[in-house]
Amino acid sequence: MAVNLDVILQGPIFDFWAVPVTFIPLASQPGQPSFDGRGIFNTYSIDVPGMDNQIYSDQRTILDIRESEFSVLPQQNDHVVIPKDCNGVPRGEWQVVDASSDGGGQTMLTIRKFETIM
Repeated sequence: MAVNLDVILQGPIFDFWAVPVTFIPLASQPGQPSFDGRGIFNTYSIDVPGMDNQIYSDQRTILDIRESEFSVLPQQNDHVVIPKDCNGVPRGEWQVVDASSDGGGQTMLTIRKFETIM
């Protein structure tokens, strides 16, 4: 018997951790209006060793989404507005730079802050 991780595992996790967001489907559905969704926002550090044994520290910011909640998945160059994270901190607008499915019903969107120059 197959186990449906999306129903058994992802549902309760997203009900607890996900925050409301607004997707702007610039690339995945050009010309279509923005729509509401939810996702789990997180940032973690990455240490990249250089050839000279120095370490370059960076960070990766992600938004996990449930694939079953989308008719068309967000893709690279779409935007997402995160009004507040799970701690109530305003996060603003982000651009999707990568999307990677885990094969179990969840896609990790790698995002970067989007700011316009005035």
